[in-house]
This record gives sequence, structure tokens and C-alpha cells, in this order.
Amino acid sequence: MVDGEAVAYNITSFICALFVLEFGADKFIDHTIAVAKLTGIPQTLIALLTAGAEWEEVLHHALLALKYTNCF
Repeated sequence: MVDGEAVAYNITSFICALFVLEFGADKFIDHTIAVAKLTGIPQTLIALLTAGAEWEEVLHHALLALKYTNCF
């Protein structure tokens, strides 16, 4: 038989975990934006580094972007 209390507990735990995950992600983004403003670094660069891009890759893509916009 299905234990109703166990099912209710699991569903409640899942919903609470989703809430905590969403709340934490929202606060993380807010604080990342604050760090970008305080340091003067563009938000896109901070977002790329936070998402897991390495600084070498960011530099490479920035140089390519500058090359194709005829800045060099």
C-alpha cells in the first residue's frame, strides 16, 4: 500500500527545495550584479566567469569581437 504520509512528506520536501533553490539563485544573481557595479567590471563578463567560462576563453572571444568590429 501507498503510505499517504510519506507521499505528502516527499511532495512537501520537493516543493520546499524548489523554493529554496529559486530564492538562492535569485539572491546569487542580485549579489553578482552588485559585485559588477562595485568593481566596474561589465555584468556580462562576471556572468560568463560565474557560469564557468575560463578567463582565457573570455579574453579570446573579446579579442575576436574586437577584431571583427574593426577596432584593431
